[in-house]
Amino acid sequence: MGYSSTTFEEGYLMSESSVPARSGGDYDRLISFLKNLALVVTIVGAVPTAITAYHAYTFKVPFSQVPQRLAQYDLWVKNIDCQIEYKALATAEGTRVDVGACPKTGDIALKLSSPDGKAAYQWIAYNELQKPGEAPTSSSFIDLLISSARADETPKPFKLAQGMEVVCQAIKGNSVVRVVKEGGKCYKELFSPIKGAVEQRDEVACSTPCN
Repeated sequence: MGYSSTTFEEGYLMSESSVPARSGGDYDRLISFLKNLALVVTIVGAVPTAITAYHAYTFKVPFSQVPQRLAQYDLWVKNIDCQIEYKALATAEGTRVDVGACPKTGDIALKLSSPDGKAAYQWIAYNELQKPGEAPTSSSFIDLLISSARADETPKPFKLAQGMEVVCQAIKGNSVVRVVKEGGKCYKELFSPIKGAVEQRDEVACSTPCN
């Protein structure tokens, strides 16, 4: 029986030819895919910044304040049905602070009014006040504020005032409409929760609806 011999060179060439050559087209497609993936990641990463910039432009608020102002809007939506009993402090210069707490959520509502008629609202979320291990006590913050006004060591420029009473309130689009009673008179306020400022305030009958 005859045997065929194979030289080392022939065997090496045979082994090399048996390995498929890398396709240039596949390599180019891989590079193209990686480039597109990097572009997508860049675009996705820029989306939150673009959204923040849009809100800043739309609502005319500083770019850095957009998250805080949107959080304020969420707190208004969360507490829109709360019946809040406000207590007030006033200064000799005419500045007034109304403060109250939502009984259901414990969130704190503040209103700061200046003598020239301008006013601003601010919510403080209860979870920002609560300390670890403490039971919810939504009125403790209010009581502390008011008791300090009654104390003998309280500076004379501060005094208690009749608290604001909310007759009704409702959300309309991006604004909040509310009728409040202050000093025996009622006022209808239109303000932006995102800006935190009262944009319009008119004296009205106390029976005026908010919707």
